[in-house]
Amino acid sequence: MLINACTFVYQFHLMRMMMHLVLLMIVGVSFVDSLASRNLYVVPIPLVNNKISDGSQQHPYNSIQQALDHIENSSPRNRRTIIHLYPTYYFAQTLRLTHVHSHTRLVTMNEQHVDFYDDFIVQDHSYQRLKRASISGGLPITGWTQISANIYSATVPASVPVVNQLFVNDQRIVRTRVPTNFSDYLYYASSLSDPNQARYGFQYQQGQFDLKSLNDAMVIVYHSWTESHHYIDHLIASNNTVIFTNPSEHAIGADLLQGKKRFHIENVCEALVANSFCFVNTTKTVTLMTDGSYDPTKVQIVASLEEYVVVIAGASVNQTIDDLIIDNVAIQHSAWDLDRNQQADGQAAAFLRSASVYIANATSIILSNVEISHTGSYGVWIREGTTNINIMNSLVTDTGAGGIRIGQTISPVPTPTTSINILSNEISYGGNVFPSAVGLISHRASDVTISDNVIHHHRYTGISVGWQWGYAPSETSNVLIQGNYIHDTGRHILCDQGGIYTLGIQHGTVITNNVIKNVYSFAVYMWGIYLDEGSSEILVSNNIVYNTGWAALFQHYGANNTIINNVFARASLIEPPQPDDPRPDGDIRVQLTENHTSWNYTRNIIYDTYQGTNHSAFRSDQQNPIVSFSNNVYFNTYGIPLLFGHQSQQMSFADWQKTGQDNGSVIADPLFIGDANQCDFFTIQTNSPAAQLGFVNITKLAKWTPGCGTDDDQFDNQFYHW
Repeated sequence: MLINACTFVYQFHLMRMMMHLVLLMIVGVSFVDSLASRNLYVVPIPLVNNKISDGSQQHPYNSIQQALDHIENSSPRNRRTIIHLYPTYYFAQTLRLTHVHSHTRLVTMNEQHVDFYDDFIVQDHSYQRLKRASISGGLPITGWTQISANIYSATVPASVPVVNQLFVNDQRIVRTRVPTNFSDYLYYASSLSDPNQARYGFQYQQGQFDLKSLNDAMVIVYHSWTESHHYIDHLIASNNTVIFTNPSEHAIGADLLQGKKRFHIENVCEALVANSFCFVNTTKTVTLMTDGSYDPTKVQIVASLEEYVVVIAGASVNQTIDDLIIDNVAIQHSAWDLDRNQQADGQAAAFLRSASVYIANATSIILSNVEISHTGSYGVWIREGTTNINIMNSLVTDTGAGGIRIGQTISPVPTPTTSINILSNEISYGGNVFPSAVGLISHRASDVTISDNVIHHHRYTGISVGWQWGYAPSETSNVLIQGNYIHDTGRHILCDQGGIYTLGIQHGTVITNNVIKNVYSFAVYMWGIYLDEGSSEILVSNNIVYNTGWAALFQHYGANNTIINNVFARASLIEPPQPDDPRPDGDIRVQLTENHTSWNYTRNIIYDTYQGTNHSAFRSDQQNPIVSFSNNVYFNTYGIPLLFGHQSQQMSFADWQKTGQDNGSVIADPLFIGDANQCDFFTIQTNSPAAQLGFVNITKLAKWTPGCGTDDDQFDNQFYHW
């Protein structure tokens, strides 16, 4: 009955996803081919004899806002409109699409139209022709003056509030940092004794703040799964204490096991190194040190300015924006800004309130073949009052926080977020400003499909679903996480994370056919699939999880989860990263066991490569867990005995079976095709003992890449090299 029920749930999700895909194809075709469509053209470059702009092909508008105003002032408003954009940069204030812009498509114009306009561009006008139109929330910085060999400065208009992100030739340039080796940290001396005051500062070591100017500096303090961002109020030199204007969520130093007293200081001009910059607010001066490979007077340099680049939002849930398509467009250079008194610390960087693309009170929205990049916060946030929102075949990369954010954090949810489809995207290189952000997070939402995405190089969790700790109603259900390739997350920056992370009761949620590899923390707590507080009613099936610092599967506490037909390989792979860290916890683990079934665990393979002693295949942190194990295969490549049961009374496999667990299970080589120690795809041979117990081979993902490398040799821990 258990297996039949799981199969039904999985098939239901597959049918739902196929229906979504068919509907998307129908919507796209009908939109493009509609004979009733009107066409507007935008070319933000001076054209010969274009004194009158009406949006026609012969007389295009010179801004996207003009085209949006045209739609708003036209009738009938339910007529479909296609806005064709010339492929260059559009530096503009936030574009706001409301209910009056329903039935609109925003797209880069085709080559035929581009060639037509190229013949009429004013000869002495310089511009960049791109592969696709770029809607930018940035401001080009010009007027650079050379100060010394590779150091240049420029002044921005007084209206610019702050410059905290800079992009040179489409590459992120980092703010200066102390220590100047971006993989190193400063370590404070001690916490403040008063627990509330300890949220506002710490005692530093002598000399750490002996810097010329701290007026514009920011201190980033590392805790556990979060980091906090602080402005400096003042220093108390008599006892080496720094006091901030804004607090952290918890007392600084409350979790030394994970935080290790780490911090660094940003935006100090005397710390300039190659490809870094600083900003002095009183003079509105940006100072840039190059690496000598480019001349700032001859390249495009952009500072992010707008926190929102594109807002797609109806006035209310009763006045939504409907039937909108954005495709083959780049959306770039969104900003981040923190008030000097704002708490800037929290799980998944949920304190952030902006995104490059912000969607609310909207239905039937498609973002297809879109690039969202160089952001200050999350790339996309799909909020309240939304249904049938689709992001597909797109790239979300170089984000200040995470990639895609779905749903709301408040409860009860006033207007739901439902029917969200995130399909076949790449979400990569995130957390450049706020490391605790998640590659893709769904807070409180239902009927969400997250399928066929590649999520990699984020400094914290890859996918996170749910926002309810414990067993209260979660307002999260029917989430399908399928066929995603999640790799190289954590990057040794924070702690307490997973490749896929869940919270709360989630009826109908399925985690299936995903591949997770290379999950590493700075110190402790780094799991492949992480079923955290109250995670319940979740089906985990047909996943491959390998190369994790701690267990491949971890359940903090929860009820009635089903773990079936997975491969958990090469877990607890590394030695404790820091000298005082505890040892990793083995292959799979349940921490808190309660008076109900924690999980049913059947037809899985554990492939263990640990070479020490006293190593757990399964560990529970409490006595007599209510769990069910059957028909599994366990194997250690070095023949080391694997242990089972309560952490203080671990037992051999034979004794474990005497307790009634793992009937039908065996310790035997699963007989993978290829070399599992070289991280081939963990496909079993037909004569495998796992096949005899009912294990079915897992479909290889088309986007999966082989090899056991952790990629640490290509990137330093803090900043990616573009």
